[in-house]
Amino acid sequence: MGKKLTLISVVLFIIVSIIIWSISYKQVVMYTKHITLAENIKTNNKLDEAESRISELYNISKKNILYISKLIELDLKENIALNKIEHKLKNFLDIDSNYFQARLINTEGLEIIRTSNDSIYPLHKYQDKSERYYFKEAIKLKKGQVFISYLDLNIENKKIEKPYRPTIRFFSPIYVNNKLQGIAGINLNAKNWLNNLKSLDINLLNSKNEVFVAANQELYKTDTIDLLSKDENGNILYFTKKISLESNYVWTIYTSPDIRDIQSKRAAYKFETYKNAALLNIGGLFFLIIVFSLYKKNKDITVLSQTVENRLYERDTLLKEIHHRVKNNLQVITSLLSLQSSFIKDEETKALFRYSQYRINSMAIIHEMLYKSNDLSRISYGNYLEQLTSTLLLSMRGNNNTVNLQIKTNNLFLNIDTSVPLGLMINEIITNSLKYGFKENNTGTLSIEVKKLVYPNFLLLIGDDGAGFPKNINFRNTKSLGLKLIHKLALQLRGNIEKDNSKKGTHYIITFQEIEQTS
Repeated sequence: MGKKLTLISVVLFIIVSIIIWSISYKQVVMYTKHITLAENIKTNNKLDEAESRISELYNISKKNILYISKLIELDLKENIALNKIEHKLKNFLDIDSNYFQARLINTEGLEIIRTSNDSIYPLHKYQDKSERYYFKEAIKLKKGQVFISYLDLNIENKKIEKPYRPTIRFFSPIYVNNKLQGIAGINLNAKNWLNNLKSLDINLLNSKNEVFVAANQELYKTDTIDLLSKDENGNILYFTKKISLESNYVWTIYTSPDIRDIQSKRAAYKFETYKNAALLNIGGLFFLIIVFSLYKKNKDITVLSQTVENRLYERDTLLKEIHHRVKNNLQVITSLLSLQSSFIKDEETKALFRYSQYRINSMAIIHEMLYKSNDLSRISYGNYLEQLTSTLLLSMRGNNNTVNLQIKTNNLFLNIDTSVPLGLMINEIITNSLKYGFKENNTGTLSIEVKKLVYPNFLLLIGDDGAGFPKNINFRNTKSLGLKLIHKLALQLRGNIEKDNSKKGTHYIITFQEIEQTS
């Protein structure tokens, strides 16, 4: 009887052991498939996101060249002088830093207008583009059509420009009274596009199979990687996607799944699973039943935890996409205001459009920082002020600016409900300083300091050492939109604003509170 029981126990132990190890092995195989599939889906989603971003940027550039060609067409109909058209194109480049050159080429292939974001070229530097492939293709287009060049390096005087500047050219024909007058073109500095892809860990090859974004290859050389290669387990090493914008030149984007992460997770899971199997064997059948029950519960908890994690990831992704789209929409509004203002001859009215663009840009920067940040609840306000003030100085003073900028924030982070009105207020004060404080003198100092008081209170000290506040203007009661906006924003931030008359120039002492977010 004892031998029989022993034999039965041994048989049961062997059966249970086989079941345990069989289940353990299948779990490892299934887990490996799942994490590989999840990583592959994540990789493909990155490619889709990259394609979406490129398409958005492409559509914006297409709209810009169509607006420019229409603008030139209307000016030519009105016999507007070429130098005035040239200055309009220069203004466009000054406002939108994505483009570095704009030109008008006649039907013979000769440049009659050529301007860049740093200068307007004299007549003797105009070039003959009649043999360039983009001229030959663009001159064939019908009205309203757009030609897009290769993604390649910019060439000046038959030499590749250094430092390297990846370039995409957009052209559209100009028709006046149904007669072809030439083509208008803008050169896009593709570095902005490429940097956009780097944040997604995406590599890009142009239509000539040349490397324009890659981590381990020499840029602007022919691609040396076999994108069809696999590892020793037959796993795909590179996921690729072909991009053809309206059947133009085909680009290749590719990225790699995180094989090391998959292997690391698999090894950790395999070790844990087999360890549990060994413990179950040692504990016997009774222990097997208990551990198996706990294992099933643990599996359910793991699935639930993964579900919660997925929901949180989807929420963060959605919020980032919202901030990304808001930023893009604000940039479109800025571009539309820029193009609309180019039709306005009255400088005072044009200035209203320009200051509206500055205000919109102060909000767009916040959404862009939230989109790029891992923390969607707040931004580094020091970095934000650096970006905001640099943009305003470049827009209002140009590259030859000599105004000194001093910013002190001491590792300050603020939520979006506080950052937006505070950014608008600072935008207005800096704009007034650059417009009035340094009106007669291009040199001076702008200072911004934010101090933390007892939470949620903060102190903002901001001002300039320029011409000072006009005596004929009542600081508290004024018809100026900018000053009214500053006072209202201070109230919105539950704060107070005072002028500091003890210093040279115009200085403000502003107290405010961080607004508690409701969601």
